[in-house]
Amino acid sequence: MITATALATDPFAPRQAPLPFPPSPPLLPVPVERGDAGQLRHRCARFTQALAEVITGARPVRQLGPWLSRSVYEQLQEHVTARFAGPRRSPRVVSLHIAMVGEAGAEIAARMVHQGRSHAIAVRLQRGRDPQGRPTWQCTAAEWA
Repeated sequence: MITATALATDPFAPRQAPLPFPPSPPLLPVPVERGDAGQLRHRCARFTQALAEVITGARPVRQLGPWLSRSVYEQLQEHVTARFAGPRRSPRVVSLHIAMVGEAGAEIAARMVHQGRSHAIAVRLQRGRDPQGRPTWQCTAAEWA
């Protein structure tokens, strides 16, 4: 039987060497964009922050109503109604990744921090037109974990 002291003195025993990297603070990921998402970046960041606040119950769903499809609105309303009843804290979106899907679609992946824990948000935006004929973006799908 091999004991711990025998392993410590055996020159052929595997030893774990310390990492050659000095300790450093964690880095936030650099935003990743595929396609021409430059004009959409600021709007996506604001929309995703508002969506994170709705998901955590800090903002009412009706405030995002004009930017949500009916199914996403109902999904969020059910989530908030079933989950939150007391005081709420605002989350913080700390990273955002945008991938353009053609000229009329964008997919967003974000990480939010809420009460010290990280959560993921995935959103699909579709370009459309409002009743006055102006171009708009509407959230047609949203998932979070």
